[in-house]
Amino acid sequence: EYLLDWCHDDQPTWMSTRGGGRILSLPYPQELNDIPTILVRRASASEFAGMIVDNFDEMREQSERHEQPLVMGIALHAYIVGQPFRLRKLRRALEHIAAHRDDVWLTTSGEIAAHARTELDRFVHGGVYVSE
Repeated sequence: EYLLDWCHDDQPTWMSTRGGGRILSLPYPQELNDIPTILVRRASASEFAGMIVDNFDEMREQSERHEQPLVMGIALHAYIVGQPFRLRKLRRALEHIAAHRDDVWLTTSGEIAAHARTELDRFVHGGVYVSE
């Protein structure tokens, strides 16, 4: 129904398939992903949590300024960020986001895909924007 492994824009996007069909691609976070950030670039738990907060705050401001919804994903793996010495920092970042729950939609990728399918189909047909 959708894929969640293509790093691209902060908007869901229809992608063409080899068979002539299409699949919905949801934004996948390369930067807000604990594997490359913590394991490869060796960022601390505090740095990773700070990235999450800063990314959220910036995207929220951009979304309000341009009156356009944006998708912010965070890729987490229990064996990395779920370690007790990292978990406390992550919890603080998530609490920061949750404090804005009245202004943002905290949801799952499946719910974003269902919503995006409806909204994108209203405006896009065959890769061409259709005016209403």
